[in-house]
Amino acid sequence: MRKSPAIGVAALCAVLLSGCQSSGGGTPSEPEISASPATKTVAGVRVPVLPLDAYAVDAQQQEVLDRAVDELAETCMKAKGYTWPARLKQLGVPRSANERRYGVTDPEAVKVYGYQLAPPVGVTPAQLAEEARQEKKRKALMTDALTEAYTGRGGKTASTSRTGGCRGQALKQLGLPQGGEALTAVDLAQQQSWKRTEADSRAKAANAQWSACMKKAGYRYANPHLAAADPAWWTKGADPGARNKAGAREIATAVADVRCKRQVDYVTVWQSVETTYQRKIIAANKKELEAVRQVWRNALRKAHEVLR
Repeated sequence: MRKSPAIGVAALCAVLLSGCQSSGGGTPSEPEISASPATKTVAGVRVPVLPLDAYAVDAQQQEVLDRAVDELAETCMKAKGYTWPARLKQLGVPRSANERRYGVTDPEAVKVYGYQLAPPVGVTPAQLAEEARQEKKRKALMTDALTEAYTGRGGKTASTSRTGGCRGQALKQLGLPQGGEALTAVDLAQQQSWKRTEADSRAKAANAQWSACMKKAGYRYANPHLAAADPAWWTKGADPGARNKAGAREIATAVADVRCKRQVDYVTVWQSVETTYQRKIIAANKKELEAVRQVWRNALRKAHEVLR
């Protein structure tokens, strides 16, 4: 975040890094592994709840912000004599970003999608196919002049800029961050907690136990992230944004992955360890993180006003 009440990303980086380092070096003194870490049900799936979640927006809140940006940007575009192709309406119930924080965990989803991202709940394959067709048509309408007016930069692209154009103006009206920063305070904090969790002896032990379980099932991966990123699951030259159809081998591997995670209590260990690190980061950077939370709160309030 760049302007008050937020803080500059460069400063945040220094604050977060120093705060994390001063909280105890590489590994904290043996955090307790909770028998039942915090979870909640999102789109019918139990997902982890982490301390830093309180400083970010969830999928539904992001949808509110996106719709408000769309409405404000549309007014701006009309004033310039343009009509920006409307973003497609959200299908189904969005899934939580935490659902796959520790890899695939939903035993039902992997039976169909393997390591591919499952669609929002309630969305059929036919709806997904139609959505892809409509999105292709939408992008075809984005001329260079139209895109530059909307995003603030030239080139025929669906990407958007936070620095200018009607979208940038809409973000400014909501009090959302401007500029070219790629990271916010929460992003930085989450990266720190993840890196420290990866380096933690308990998380490494959970990886080894999971790997041994997978080896017995006939699969050789050092950790779940390598299994999910296996190039065998992705069609060479395919559109990165397109959904791939999971093959039998991928599905079998993902099913074994979830089963082994449950056998070794993988998610419980990783979530418990990361929770410890996140609490330390929050304690060391409370002021900066609270400033970010206030920006989100103000933006959501303004977004609801716009949509009313």
